[in-house]
Amino acid sequence: MAGTGKKWLIGCGVGCASSVVLIVLISVGGSLFMMRPFDKAVQAQKDLTEIYGTRTEFVPLPGGVTPDRMERFLTVRRAVMASCETFEGVTAKFDAMEDLDNQGEEPEVGEVVKGVGGIMGAVFGMAGEMGKVTQIRNETLQANGMGLGEYTWIYILAYNSWLGKAPNTGLDHGDEGTMSDSDVEVIGQLMANHVTALQDAGREAEARLWQAQIDRLDRVALAIPFADGNLPGELVAVFKPFRGKLEANYCAYMAEFDLDTIQKKGLSYHTN
Repeated sequence: MAGTGKKWLIGCGVGCASSVVLIVLISVGGSLFMMRPFDKAVQAQKDLTEIYGTRTEFVPLPGGVTPDRMERFLTVRRAVMASCETFEGVTAKFDAMEDLDNQGEEPEVGEVVKGVGGIMGAVFGMAGEMGKVTQIRNETLQANGMGLGEYTWIYILAYNSWLGKAPNTGLDHGDEGTMSDSDVEVIGQLMANHVTALQDAGREAEARLWQAQIDRLDRVALAIPFADGNLPGELVAVFKPFRGKLEANYCAYMAEFDLDTIQKKGLSYHTN
């Protein structure tokens, strides 16, 4: 769980967590610098939605995923991975603050001031980097003919279901994450769309299998489709040749907002 340093900052509304997680506090001197990547990310997201619809409007094909779509997905993952090291550095600053909390004795005032200052600087840097990486993701998706719905579909099934990556890790990268309510809603609707596609294709047995997974999401705390990794063989056959590339292009420090969308409200930006 988050230590005192993390809890203090998140409690002040500067940290990030799932569902309406980011409030960018814009200073007079840094407003244009901070706003630019978020504005571009929001515009690219708008363009994606106009072309491909919302995330929940995507209808997975009866086969689920094809090798060509995996290649496009991985192109997007490679583009965003350039920011992984930055977020790893932010996490290290939080971990250092948490170490102070766990020393068993009152830390020196100078150490606390230094730690808090480092965290504050890291968080504001992280805010700008989040805007940048989301912008890159959205623009690369558009350049590769993929919408946010399809990206979410492949991401959850490949990383969370098949490879067993804990969802929504980030600052608490060592903890077992859980699916956010927003992600559960999205993947549930995508699976329902897939069930309809399977039924239309006359693949009733497969449709029942996916429907059972939808029903399961409402009953368990770890709301991940095929949480045991036992996906349909057709999907595994597509994922298997890409295992090495999937692993190489996964960043636990960014997983908390890998699937987020951004909304602008006044002078703040919210992700969910």
